[in-house]
Amino acid sequence: MTPLKLSAMSKKIAVLVIAATVWPSFAADLLSSYFGRKTEREQVRVQDVEGLSQHITNDGKLHLHLHDFLELVLKNSTDIQITRMNVYTAADAITAAKAPLDPFLAPSFSTQRTLAPLSQFYLTQSTQSSLFQQSSLQYQQVLPTGQTINGNFGLTRNSGSGYDTPALFGNLSFTVTQPLLRNRTGIEYRAPITLARTQLNITSELSESIIGTAVAAAAQQYWQAILSRDGIRVQEQAVALAEKANERDKKALELGAISRLDIYQSEAQVADSKRNLIQAQHQYTSALDGLRRLIGADVSPALRSTQIVLEDNASTLPVKNEILPFEEALSKALAVRPELQAADQQISMDQLNARVARQSLQPRLDLQAIGGSSGPAINFGALGIVYPGLSDTLRQVLGFNYPTYGLSLNMTLPFRNSAAQANFADALVSKTRDTYQKRQTREQVILDVRQAINAIDLAKATIDAAITARDFARKNVEAEQQKFELGTILVFELLDSQTKLAASETALLGAYVNYQEAYISYQHATWTLLDGLGMVVQKPQVR
Repeated sequence: MTPLKLSAMSKKIAVLVIAATVWPSFAADLLSSYFGRKTEREQVRVQDVEGLSQHITNDGKLHLHLHDFLELVLKNSTDIQITRMNVYTAADAITAAKAPLDPFLAPSFSTQRTLAPLSQFYLTQSTQSSLFQQSSLQYQQVLPTGQTINGNFGLTRNSGSGYDTPALFGNLSFTVTQPLLRNRTGIEYRAPITLARTQLNITSELSESIIGTAVAAAAQQYWQAILSRDGIRVQEQAVALAEKANERDKKALELGAISRLDIYQSEAQVADSKRNLIQAQHQYTSALDGLRRLIGADVSPALRSTQIVLEDNASTLPVKNEILPFEEALSKALAVRPELQAADQQISMDQLNARVARQSLQPRLDLQAIGGSSGPAINFGALGIVYPGLSDTLRQVLGFNYPTYGLSLNMTLPFRNSAAQANFADALVSKTRDTYQKRQTREQVILDVRQAINAIDLAKATIDAAITARDFARKNVEAEQQKFELGTILVFELLDSQTKLAASETALLGAYVNYQEAYISYQHATWTLLDGLGMVVQKPQVR
């Protein structure tokens, strides 16, 4: 029989396999150096707080505009960093999904020595010794296209009883299995990887959505701090007006124009105004503490006592043309909102799960190719039986002097596959459910855009009305002061007008802040809030 010839690459691999079998002590190092495979693990480290020192000016204070604040939130917020870790976990799932395709080598070695009496019928002092050693190396891999490859090389060494010299026998065998019906395209092995990659995309989109919502909430919190800051100014004005009225009462009391009992009302007004001022100051301090946490300023001992100065003015409203009409804003939102992108990805996962489940309902028909070689042949020389050594064994095995080859066809025909039927039905139900959830998400996006635009319109109308009310309240205070000086009204009426002026100032300030918050909601609904902030949900590289 003509020996089969191997290619140069096949001979190299065969030599490595045989070397790993004969010398298992350094087989792993040899194979590793040949294939050059090294395990690389991306290190995910805790990031230090950064970017704060750039906003500390010569006065030693941390000056922030809204844009600067949001950039620092993206860099340093612990909540956002924790959310980003979900992406790395999803990336690890891709590596885990590749496990069925991982090849492996299984080297083994066994040795056995046997001592037996020279004769089984007569007890004698003479014994015979025999040594049996066996080495093997098995290789197995499932290819992404669905084929399964199995290879095995074994060496058997006999010496002692029955052998004049040590004898070495070798055997090489391999099989390749190709599915013909079920899993013919390897979908059962590729689907988990595809699903894991899709899940990574979903996790990235949802993480971006969560981060965007967190940034919007931080922006809202920033404007609430602005409201608290400007509320101090309103309360200071109220204290000044109350003290001014109290000074008038004191002069009137000295002149005998009023009784001692009439001054208590203005003094109570001063006390109430100072109390409100103290509460406003503490409220602002508490608001700054919340902002300090969001930007990570409390992590560093050197920054914990740094005073924060907010530079924005709530009355400086965004440009009107930045707010699109409803249909245009909605069209933009539907194209970029990450929740909708994640919903589409989820539906594609359901479709793939349905394909895999449908495949599992098919009968299994596998074609298997079998091949191998063995050796050596025992030679009969002039001095008797000659057992070949290692070189002769390898030459005959690798030269395929005595090959084995064949084909087999195996079929499995299940009469019922209840689990596969249930999985297929569940996949269809999941697809329908996720389609409804996508519709639900779409409806929520529409509602977000509509409510944001309505809130902007309401805030703008409220500002106009609040300005008018504030202006009349100021005029009313001026008029009441003149009346009080003329003695036509009581101090109670003057103090009441001052209280109403403080309330109108607070209402106007709240209207400005409501407009800013409504604009933040509009940016979040149309997914433009993160523009210019450099926010990217980076996906780890997975091989």
